[in-house]
Amino acid sequence: MKKLHLLGLTSALILTGLTVWAQAEDPFADIVETRHGLMMQMAADVGKMGAMVKGDVPYDAAVAAKAASNVAAVASVISMDQFPAGSEVGKSPDSFAKAEIWAAQDDFLTKIADLNTAAEALKASAGTDADSLKAGITALGKACGACHSAYRQTEG
Repeated sequence: MKKLHLLGLTSALILTGLTVWAQAEDPFADIVETRHGLMMQMAADVGKMGAMVKGDVPYDAAVAAKAASNVAAVASVISMDQFPAGSEVGKSPDSFAKAEIWAAQDDFLTKIADLNTAAEALKASAGTDADSLKAGITALGKACGACHSAYRQTEG
């Protein structure tokens, strides 16, 4: 029993040490994870609305309105705070942010503002009817795509 307890304690200490070491290796690990989480939340909500636009699920005004509200809320949080210099691909593991973000920061901030404009418009219209949802999703997709094509390294 003492051997199992000692083995468990030793394992816990090793795992704790590895976690601390990994965080010391990449000071941006938490912010990159937060950034991914924000994008994944938006993707989940856009997916709900996209399924309605494609006709995979029936249009539901309440679900569309809630998802659009979530997208607008997440978009409102995105700023340079989630993109500190040094957290780009090649410097921070798991990052897909291109270094161009910091070289063209004014353009990047304009694209964030465009995202917020599209997200707010979607929020205002998503719960009204399917055609308004489709128009809003299209505009949001263009805002997302403009930023990702310029400032996000593709995966793989």
